Amino acid sequence: MKKFLATVLLAVISVVAAIGFTACNNGSATVIDVYAPDGAPALALAKLMHEENDFGENVSYHIVDAGTLASRVTAEEEDKNADLIIMPVNMASKLLTDGSRYKMLGAVTHGNLYILANKDTEPLTKDNFAQNISGKRVGVINLSEFPGVMFNTLLADYEVEAELSSVDAQSVLGTDKTHDYFIVPEPAASTKAGNAATELAIVGSVQELYGEGGYPQAVIMAKTALIESNPAFINNFTDALIGAGEWLMSDSVTSDMILSAIKAHYPDPDNTTPAFTNLTKNVISGCAVRFEEVSSCKTAVQSLLTKFKAVNAQFAKEVNDSFFYMSVK
Repeated sequence: MKKFLATVLLAVISVVAAIGFTACNNGSATVIDVYAPDGAPALALAKLMHEENDFGENVSYHIVDAGTLASRVTAEEEDKNADLIIMPVNMASKLLTDGSRYKMLGAVTHGNLYILANKDTEPLTKDNFAQNISGKRVGVINLSEFPGVMFNTLLADYEVEAELSSVDAQSVLGTDKTHDYFIVPEPAASTKAGNAATELAIVGSVQELYGEGGYPQAVIMAKTALIESNPAFINNFTDALIGAGEWLMSDSVTSDMILSAIKAHYPDPDNTTPAFTNLTKNVISGCAVRFEEVSSCKTAVQSLLTKFKAVNAQFAKEVNDSFFYMSVK
């Protein structure tokens, strides 16, 4: 009899334990995959990754090569696509135009392009840019991608022309007499300007020349199905992003803390070269990491995409209201 009662008691305990385990994991069995390219966009997630913030869900962060972003939203099997993803605004406009599968939650970076020239060059301002850049020879890192199209957009805004050519980072030197200026993104801009051998200085900011607050360069997109099924998570996630920029600049947050958080989420941490090797507070500031919800940046996004199309019709698509998620809190 005692043996029978012991067996029954053990069975009851097992059932209760199973129920308790299921309850504790309710709502977190499905993995929510969050992707971002290495570099400035990854900084926007550094705080959440450092804190291992999963918002009571089963969140998995992935920092990947920018060249793989398109494949994270175009897989035929929908469950293999990212649930949330940070990507350049033009890419989002082309791949996720109609908002049926993904919607934009906000912008996370606002431009990281800088103009470098010989140390003796006059700084470029809104007042002298058109005159000083007109007809000049400008080397652009990634001329056919975002930096090149963005700089062409800036030239169009100022109604001026320059002679643009594609360059790689190694050829950006102040002693190079074949270029008057270079367009370089952070962190490479600070690295070049901080190297005495290059004889270069940062003489202008594409962001400041474009307008106050820069421009929405990288945006975060979320699956429409996730927004509809779990709006509380989406709201909590975007609320947490709001403090990401201030956290990065805090004196108590070191570069090692930030880089460790990012590196831990590489697909192959031991064999991946980080985008940042000189992550100072100045570099972080130059990456313009700041989350702005759709309500604050929608007009800026639509304006920028319209300008991109005018410069290069293949580079972006114009989007309507269905592209954006207007949160209700």
